[in-house]
Amino acid sequence: MKKFTHLLLLIFTLQSFTLLAQRENSLPHGMTAEELERRDEIGRDFFETDPPEGEVRAIAEFEPMESVLIRYPLGIPLDLVAIMSEEILVSTIVSGTYQENNAIEDFEDAGVNMDNVTFIHAPTDSYWTRDYGPWYIEYGDNQIGIVNFPYNRPRPDDNDIPIVIADSLDLELFGMNLVHTGGNYMATGINQGASTTLVMDENDYTIEEIDQLTLDYLGIGEYHYNEDPLGEYIEHIDCWGKFLDVDKILIGQVPESDYRYEDFEAVADYYENTLSDWGVPYEVYRVYTPGDYPNTPYTNALILNDRVFVPITGSQWDDEALESWEAAMPGYEIIGIDYYSWENTDALHCRTHEMADRFMLKINHMPTLGDVDRLEEYPVEAEIEAFSGEALYADSVKLYYRFEDGVGYEHIVMTNTTGDMYSASIPVPESINEVQYFIHAADESGRSENHPYIGAPDPHVFFPAPAAVADIQLDTEAIETTAMVDLSAQETVTITNAGEEELSYTIDFTFNEGDGWATTTSPNGIIAPGNSTEVTVTFNADDMAIDTYTGTMTINSNDPDESVVDIPLTFNVTVNTSVDDVNTGQPAVYPNPFTQKLTIDISMLNEKAELIKIYDIKGKLVKTYSGNALKNSIIWNSTDESGSTVSDGIYFIRIETATENHNLKVTKR
Repeated sequence: MKKFTHLLLLIFTLQSFTLLAQRENSLPHGMTAEELERRDEIGRDFFETDPPEGEVRAIAEFEPMESVLIRYPLGIPLDLVAIMSEEILVSTIVSGTYQENNAIEDFEDAGVNMDNVTFIHAPTDSYWTRDYGPWYIEYGDNQIGIVNFPYNRPRPDDNDIPIVIADSLDLELFGMNLVHTGGNYMATGINQGASTTLVMDENDYTIEEIDQLTLDYLGIGEYHYNEDPLGEYIEHIDCWGKFLDVDKILIGQVPESDYRYEDFEAVADYYENTLSDWGVPYEVYRVYTPGDYPNTPYTNALILNDRVFVPITGSQWDDEALESWEAAMPGYEIIGIDYYSWENTDALHCRTHEMADRFMLKINHMPTLGDVDRLEEYPVEAEIEAFSGEALYADSVKLYYRFEDGVGYEHIVMTNTTGDMYSASIPVPESINEVQYFIHAADESGRSENHPYIGAPDPHVFFPAPAAVADIQLDTEAIETTAMVDLSAQETVTITNAGEEELSYTIDFTFNEGDGWATTTSPNGIIAPGNSTEVTVTFNADDMAIDTYTGTMTINSNDPDESVVDIPLTFNVTVNTSVDDVNTGQPAVYPNPFTQKLTIDISMLNEKAELIKIYDIKGKLVKTYSGNALKNSIIWNSTDESGSTVSDGIYFIRIETATENHNLKVTKR
């Protein structure tokens, strides 16, 4: 047991020595006290050049890369070097042969793929390759160049690295006299870039002058200057934000209890309300970065082709952070890298630097996104350029598309219209309201690319406006009417077409009791957009018994949302108040009008009365007299069957004789 303890101590000591050796001769991320005294040296001997000629474009981190730049001794774990070397060239800066040999030994022990490692001999002051490394641009005729800038540290060796890289790769170098740092710079790959306001503080330029410099040298026409929500010394944008694509950005998030909460939300709101280069607002993704120990530097990640390396620290928020990255970057492999020295303001991104593919296959396309007008087909055009000079495989230039949440993509081979331009169209049926698509191409250099870069897992999406349709609107939801026996009543229904196409309709009736008592002379019709028509419905009480009848009026239309509309019908058939005495003999009803009591004298009837019924004007039965209650003279005291006094109005008295069929003989008003 004692030997085992000593063995652990020995391993720990060796590991500690290795880490210290890796960090030898490496200055800290921030300036030392001695460097603060030498700040006046920053940019003193910088060599400024003319800007590139012609159109210039800053190459974004999420574009195709051929290499990743690191420095040895390392500021990253050897495991990360090994993982990166699986799929990409690892360009390693060493001071000379001695350091190269040490690096080779460490790399081989760690399982690094040495076929994917190159060495660049140059002295350095630190391993912050992000901050002093080269900025790549596209310019002229499919040319790749490097932009150099005065590094905002008085570190001459680090400051010369872009010159060394340009020389080693035989790339044109352009000197932009703007004090800057790579950790405080990111670009969308088209027209926009972003930094914190640190770039304004470190230069004696106006915003307009900074804008002009970044436009001339980087092709950035819209530069975003954001207040640093972290409120910490470094003020690097990669400590809290990151462009994930032309129209996507990741922003850190802190709890509401954090004093910086409003600042983080303000910068998120800023991008949510800013149009990207593709003409739609940025999609803003959030990752929880409370900054508690262990640190949570999750935005300080590296996008390297189809993989994203995310710094993790053993924090309880690691898993949630990786899930946030997976949600923001579907189709990418999200790899968490745990290392003892990651900090909230200094992690994986700060210590690595992507290097653009000099022979990239570039697909230039302005996508159709968001809500769009309805078309039968949507044209898609793309400029496809092979920087390698190799020919495209003609049948590889394809437009892939699918509708809504379809499982698989269909594709169309795009037509070469002129030069590097290709086109095709997506046919979209009227019933489709969501289209997803991407463009694919390959060239004889072996490169295969998509637009957007990840292709099928995260395609462009647009939403065609609903097809022009009829829209039926009615002024009623139900109809109730009353008619006396042998008479009829009429009601109108107003049908409005609130759509953009002609509305055609047909009307049918169904009856729960009786048959055929509701009809219309307008059983069908056509209504122009924005117009209305009135349909008259006739309720016929011919030969119908006094009762309440129900049914349905059904309107069938070409409105896709309401092709069938049912209107409930209620038909009250009441006493026919127009019938007079059909036999000789008249009952006497007095006084008429009356106030409290009404005398009904039936002594003059030729036949014996069996029933006397009193109805209100709506045909509702109020009072009945029959049997022993029937005398020559009846007094009605203005009450209903329950003894409640009825309201003032017009009432009808129906007298039925004692014949078998209770024939109606007399109705008095």
